[in-house]
Amino acid sequence: MTPSQVSNGVSLRDLLTDAVRVGSGHDVRATSCTHDWRQVRHGDVHVALSDVDSDGHDSATQAVERGAIAVICERQLPVFAVPQFIVHDSRVAYGRLCQALVGNPSQQMKVIGVTGTSGKTTVSRLLTSIFGEAGYQAGTLDSFGYWDGYEDRPACREPLTPPVLAKSLAQMAAGGVSHTMLEISSRELSQAVLAGVDLDAVCLTNIGRDHLDWHATIENYRQAKRRIFDHLLAEGIAILNADDPVSVGMLCDVSQPVLTIGLKQPAEITAEMIEQRANEQTFVLTAGDESVGVRTTMIGDHHVYNCLSAAAACLAYGIDLTAIARGLEAVDRLPGRMELVRCGQEFTVFIDAARSPDTLRAALRAARQVTRGRLICVFGSPLESKHTTHPILGRVLGVMADVAVITTCTNTSRESCWELSRGLVDSRKAEIIPNRAEAIRWALSEARAGDTVVLAGLGDHSYRLTDTDGMPLDDRTTAEQLLRGTYDAVTPYRAAA
Repeated sequence: MTPSQVSNGVSLRDLLTDAVRVGSGHDVRATSCTHDWRQVRHGDVHVALSDVDSDGHDSATQAVERGAIAVICERQLPVFAVPQFIVHDSRVAYGRLCQALVGNPSQQMKVIGVTGTSGKTTVSRLLTSIFGEAGYQAGTLDSFGYWDGYEDRPACREPLTPPVLAKSLAQMAAGGVSHTMLEISSRELSQAVLAGVDLDAVCLTNIGRDHLDWHATIENYRQAKRRIFDHLLAEGIAILNADDPVSVGMLCDVSQPVLTIGLKQPAEITAEMIEQRANEQTFVLTAGDESVGVRTTMIGDHHVYNCLSAAAACLAYGIDLTAIARGLEAVDRLPGRMELVRCGQEFTVFIDAARSPDTLRAALRAARQVTRGRLICVFGSPLESKHTTHPILGRVLGVMADVAVITTCTNTSRESCWELSRGLVDSRKAEIIPNRAEAIRWALSEARAGDTVVLAGLGDHSYRLTDTDGMPLDDRTTAEQLLRGTYDAVTPYRAAA
């Protein structure tokens, strides 16, 4: 990465005070760094990172040959031409160096970290809307993309890295952003992507079961989530969900002030549902002795929890309830988050990104609350999902949907369809249609007045009908074209459950 603010470099001796230094010279002033030896240019600092597939320590010699002026590593290496800085965790050192090279932007603005099993992106966007409504210049870095108040870039599908995070935060600080919303996943926390970032507040939405393909155990997953509090400033504040037992269990991990939100258990910020319809819901948000009515076009109890998390954080910054309500109501649509499809049909259609048992359960529960007839769910599991979760997802489909249409996300792997069907108690409730477009067609053709169809598993992501040809499609476009009668015919493929 190339620094944008620190022209005279960063002293590795001052930055890595606990490092064991090996080699000649008194200090190294870093002006750029990389962890990939193939990208090293003369003057770079090479940071040796280890993961499951490779060990960057093995490439230190090549990095020096390409011009690296120092190596940051976790063990002494047979490198003698440049100094080595031996640290306990080179990922932490990498993140701290990336942030230092751009002037530690998180110290120049308020950064609010948002994590949890579900609701991260929604909470981030709700926060951005409220701060904007209150007159602040807010920025967002989440799974939807990058927004600094001026520039809007789509999200990178690759995992967030320390250089990308540092560059994004530096751009926001340089552009005058006062509050930044930063969505952070458990994987990014476990890889120390946040190293060097100071958080002024943390919103922990909930803790369920997710990403076990990466963390292996639920305890590892929870420990990764706990790491976000390591970055919370001493004067910062944490927002926790009082209705989520695992989140409440993390209270002992937080020495900073805590605000709790909830619908069922006692909490500082609460809400009472007034009315729910397919196209909107109304609830009363209460904080202490003050209350305000909120009408949102996004529905479901899980969305109310997201609103409460965002409201609690903004209350901590002194924003009044009226501005908070306006900010919540201004977010009338988020792609793939219980997104309503309206084409004049007599039944309701939602698009949702739900792909874990917890998020699928929340989406179907929200749909059930506004459904007079049958609930039909089209679901395709992403390829990266671990096979052991497929029967659990199938069980959720079987219990919560009247009709389950099992499909794929890529139309290339039909094995996941059979894995999902194993979880259904009553296979008569299921249709297995691996071709996703045909699965959506079948579900929409089956729906009648009063029914609800939920297209889950992809949200705003696209797919192709085949590996070799065809334009990328998405669930919303496919559903709209089918409902309007403008979709080109596809060859049906259906197998009995």
